[in-house]
Amino acid sequence: MGEKRIDKYLFNPKDLIGEGSYAQVYRGREEKTGVKVAIKVLNKSVINADDYLREGLISEIKVMQKLKSPNIVQLMDVMETNNNYYIIQEYCDSGDLDKLIENYVSQKKTMPEKDAVKFMIDILNGFIQLIKNGIIHRDLKPANILIDKGTFKLADFGFAKCVDNFKKDMLASLVGTPLYMSPQILDNKKYTSKTDIWSIAFIFYEALFGKTPWTARSPQELLKNIRNQPLQFKGPQISKEAQEFLTGCLQTEEKDRLSWDDIYRHPLFKGHFTDFIKNVSILEDKATYLINDIRQMIIKEQLDIGELFAELDMTKDKALNVNELGKFLTRVDKNLTREEIEYIFNKFDDDGNNLIEFNEFKKWLEENDCRMTASEVSRTKKKVSILLKPQQDIQAGSLDDRARIVIEKLKTSIVKYNINLLDLFNKYDKSANHELDVLELGKLLKRIDSSVTDEECKSIFSFFDHNKDGSVSFNEFEFVLKECLVKQKLKQQQ
Repeated sequence: MGEKRIDKYLFNPKDLIGEGSYAQVYRGREEKTGVKVAIKVLNKSVINADDYLREGLISEIKVMQKLKSPNIVQLMDVMETNNNYYIIQEYCDSGDLDKLIENYVSQKKTMPEKDAVKFMIDILNGFIQLIKNGIIHRDLKPANILIDKGTFKLADFGFAKCVDNFKKDMLASLVGTPLYMSPQILDNKKYTSKTDIWSIAFIFYEALFGKTPWTARSPQELLKNIRNQPLQFKGPQISKEAQEFLTGCLQTEEKDRLSWDDIYRHPLFKGHFTDFIKNVSILEDKATYLINDIRQMIIKEQLDIGELFAELDMTKDKALNVNELGKFLTRVDKNLTREEIEYIFNKFDDDGNNLIEFNEFKKWLEENDCRMTASEVSRTKKKVSILLKPQQDIQAGSLDDRARIVIEKLKTSIVKYNINLLDLFNKYDKSANHELDVLELGKLLKRIDSSVTDEECKSIFSFFDHNKDGSVSFNEFEFVLKECLVKQKLKQQQ
């Protein structure tokens, strides 16, 4: 049998390297360059006859187009003929993790921990892209982890789902390979991206011990065994860090399972993900920076949170997607990147379903001291769209509003002129007793805003004086103004 041509690619039907229920994968090459490729062939009539299969194919293509990482098998091309669909992928020359584990078992050996940690690092590097794009793999297993020149790569996204597409019911479909499924999927319960954390740890355990932590003859029996049989570490000796990692990831309840942040910071990986953690830290600082601007906007413009939410909800589905929130956030800070918007979106999205309901929106704002209600806004005579109107100062308002505005002006000055908080505190601590009284703090406030009244100074002093002992210590002073340190740090990083 000779070679078959699919546009610029050639393959021999004898060079079958993988086969599933609905597809065959062949080793092929690009005709001009000779570069090896993997060609996945799917029968069009079979795929189109099944809505679920067709959705899986479309999902796989969309996911692979989004993901760019040395630890993810790259999509090179997608084609179709009258009879077949063809997915052209990067070719991996060393098989998959499933065969590698089988080789160890056949020799009555298990993978050394340092080698297992190495493939885990590769897998987690790949997952950084999934996390950033809000994608859950849902079918992670050793056979879906390919190896190319010693590098491990995530593959087969046929069951992956972009969380953007999901409503409140989240991911309630039973998919993937049962043995590696999380208890939530086995039990047909709601689940989040932590389902992939379970699968990752399941695979890590299998590599270390040559067997999976639980076995069964059916999904129902597997779920029962997971619930009733404690996790055990019988066999090869593994490090304390590896045991802690496995124990933390293989928690039956998602709320008890390690988070992605916990995983990337885990000592098992010896600081390998420092750059990723640093980037997360910068995003956290940016989120803190932004909430101060949101707080100031809500106070200045006397916005009702309920009305603001309704206005942002362009689709009128009583929830905000990332694009709807993004319009508001870029109204506050036009220089926000997509990554920053998505990170802040996830801060609002308490239940992880990739939509922000009003209760989540209100909760996050109130936790960050943004509490405007309709009764408070009733003082405002003129309503203008939050997405269109320019910033404007309030010339009048409640004592609380004025106090907050003066504090925000103080924060703005500290950041703008890069003022050291301790130096500022000591400058107005005229009695040199390491405390500010109401007169000393008042002098500072009047330097910031000469129109501030004595009554307003007293209100602001009370706000700073957390323990209500009649004086403001440096710790209390710093606590109120701590966001300034974040802003200064961000300015230095830019």
